[in-house]
This record gives sequence, structure tokens and C-alpha cells, in this order.
Amino acid sequence: MEEVTKIVSKVLVHEFDEHVLGELKKICVANNLVGLKDASRDINAILSSNIDLGAIFLAETYDSNSGSPSGLELCKQINKIRPELPIFLRRDSESSLEGLDPECRSVIAGCYTLGDMDALQKLIDEYVFSMYYPVELAQGIQEVSMQALGSIIHNTSIRCDLPYLVKDQIIYGDLFSLIPLESSWCRGYMMLQAVEPSISNAIKASNTGLSSTDTSFKDTNAILNELTNMIWGGIKARYFSNSESLGEAYRTQVPIIVDHQHKYISFGSTEPQLCFKYIFSDAEGKIEDVTFYQRLIFNLSWSPDKFNESNKVIENFVESGELEFF
Repeated sequence: MEEVTKIVSKVLVHEFDEHVLGELKKICVANNLVGLKDASRDINAILSSNIDLGAIFLAETYDSNSGSPSGLELCKQINKIRPELPIFLRRDSESSLEGLDPECRSVIAGCYTLGDMDALQKLIDEYVFSMYYPVELAQGIQEVSMQALGSIIHNTSIRCDLPYLVKDQIIYGDLFSLIPLESSWCRGYMMLQAVEPSISNAIKASNTGLSSTDTSFKDTNAILNELTNMIWGGIKARYFSNSESLGEAYRTQVPIIVDHQHKYISFGSTEPQLCFKYIFSDAEGKIEDVTFYQRLIFNLSWSPDKFNESNKVIENFVESGELEFF
């Protein structure tokens, strides 16, 4: 397995000035941000998709040739579609909120100018990387998860992208599982997300231990259930001590809201989620790639300094030219 060396975050860059893009690229490289430039200039189409993001970069004003509404109008539109995403607004003259109308002030995370990139750095630190996830922890979770995944789906190769952080709360696919993660240093949830037909195809191709005949939704649910339990058990064995006391009398809970129509889930928190993307590929081409998304949200308690070890949507937009890396 390729060693994990960093945790990244994807950000949408809605800018068209080459000089500005050059400066933002430097910021992205310095902060492990994967910048996705909105080449199509139709930001609504991208935001309505299942692309997971950590933040959005906008400009207060655009050149008349850009064909884009003002950044101030876009701020309000974006907030209606993806209210959880922080918006970093580049202003022409000053980094303050001075002169902006109250509605715009309420929906943006903050402002910066090209002459005050320190203000942008502070926004990135505060909103994108506001929670510290130790790389060692991310490596361990990835190792545990890949072992579990490899034991469930056979005769395929598995790869995992770099772990990344997101601020949005979208749901990938049509099938997901949810299980609590609780210890003396963290409390939250792990979620696995997948597309049901792709798992069903793997079963039919005899890539799992289940019968390949008369496959039903119960079989795909069984696969996801087994994976969730195996990964949860591995994380618990590796990072949670049996002697820990969770202080039952002082634990809090928050409602979890799932909106299937809008593919949206809320954990009552806007803290960034730690995410992994696992892709199974069949060398013989009998089945299409099977993708699992794993998200961890520690919305109830998070003290990473206390942990010790114990015994395809983006691709489609890039291919169509609506998004491009810069």
C-alpha cells in the first residue's frame, strides 16, 4: 500500500483571472488543497452534484467577459444549495466586511485581497483545517479499512486516494451505513457509502462469499453491514482501550438528519469530516469499478492529542471540461 504522507482538501475555485489563479495555486500547494477550477462557469451544476468540497473561492466582481454573476450574488445562491460550505470572498480593495450588505455578510466565512493573502491563510486555517487529524491516525484507519475491504471483495485490486477533509454533508450513492465511534478521546460516527448496483454486480460475478444467484438488496446490505462491523472492530481494537470510561452521565447527543431527496446528512456540526475513497478494480474487466466512500465525523468529542495505538463524480466533470485541475 502506498504510504499516506498528507491529508488534503478539495476546494472549488470560481476565478477567471490568470494572475489571481496563479496566486491561489501557490496557496493551494502550500496548504495541501486540491484546487478545482470551475472551467464551465456554471457553478450551480457543480454544486448540485455529489462533488465533496472543503471551501469555495469567489471574487467580489468579475470581468464583464466572464459571463458570471457578481460574487455577491453567487454567495447567496451557493448558500441556498450548500449552506455548510465556507465561502472565501476575494475583494478588490479591502479584506474587511465593510460595505457588504447584511445578507452577504451572513453567508460568507470571510474576505481577503491579493494584497492581504494572510487573511486568506487565516480563513483556511479556521474553516478548512479547523480540526487536527494526525496523519498516523489516518494511516491506521486506511490500513484497517483496506484489510476489511480486501477480505470481502475478492479477485480485484484495491486502491485508496489520499485521505481528505470536507465541509459539505452530501451523501454519495444510494446505500450507506452509520456506526458510532466512542472512546475517551473521541466520539462521533463512521459512515460508509456506496452504489448498490455496483456491489450487486460484484456478488453476481462471484467476487464475494455470497451466492451469485438470485441476488437481492438484502445481499448488498449484508456486504455493507459486514464491512462496517469489520472496520469498526479494527479501529476499536487499534485505538480504543477496553479500560476507558466514557462518563455516561455527562455524554450529550445531537439529532442526525437524513434528507434523501437532496442527498444530504447533518450531524449537527459543521466541523470537517475525514474521508477516504476506496476503488476496487477487476483486472479481467468482468465488473465495473466498485467505489466505497468512508467518512468519519467526530462531532461530539475530539481530543486527538490523547489517542494512542493499543495492542467517479469529479472524473466526469474533468472529462467533460466543466472542472479542471490547476
